[in-house]
Amino acid sequence: MRKQIDMLVKLQDLDLSIGEIEKTKERYPQRIEMLRKKLEEKQEITELNREKLGDLEKSRLKKERIMEHDIDNIRKSEEKLLSVKTNKEYQAALKEIAIAKESNSEKEEGILGILEEIDIQKRGLKEKEEELKTVLKEFEKEKSELAEKLKGFEKQLSEKIKSKEILFSKIDTELFKKYESIKNYRQGIAVVQAKDGFCQGCNLGIPPQLYNEVQKGTDLVFCQNCSRILYWKANDAPKS
Repeated sequence: MRKQIDMLVKLQDLDLSIGEIEKTKERYPQRIEMLRKKLEEKQEITELNREKLGDLEKSRLKKERIMEHDIDNIRKSEEKLLSVKTNKEYQAALKEIAIAKESNSEKEEGILGILEEIDIQKRGLKEKEEELKTVLKEFEKEKSELAEKLKGFEKQLSEKIKSKEILFSKIDTELFKKYESIKNYRQGIAVVQAKDGFCQGCNLGIPPQLYNEVQKGTDLVFCQNCSRILYWKANDAPKS
């Protein structure tokens, strides 16, 4: 029985190790997804800045076309001055030209304001593009590193599972069923060490007679409190 219990201890170590590897494996894709979302956020912000710059450029071009049209009208109005015949018509034409020039001056100021905003937007866009490049570089680097680590964990997991299968073939079927049953309702821990008269699973005392039975290792012994399988290491014997 001692040999069977020793194999159960090894099996439990493998199960715990497999569980930890699987948990770690789950975290890696989550980390990659978190990095991907961060990258997408940077891409979205950069694209919004790019679109805003595009809108400003369109607005500038539209205002410049209107301004060019107004300048052309002013030129035509100035040419008409040469053909007016009365002072009243002359004064009216001058007033019309003055109003057009004033309006055109306001449009010019508006265009200058847009140009300033375009410069600011261009600088901001450049910064966002640099940030995006940095985040993209970090994402690709970490993604590659995580992928390599994930491969390593896959390999470890495969090796552990193979070892478990070999061990499983050597353990008594009924004993394995008991092990699985206890493991399922005791947070994955079915086999615990009995040390210095205490169960190392629930930390409660083991009756002396039961503790002696554990030390003998001839029968399967369960903790009376937590129902886990107890085992004893020979090198844990008290020193004289």
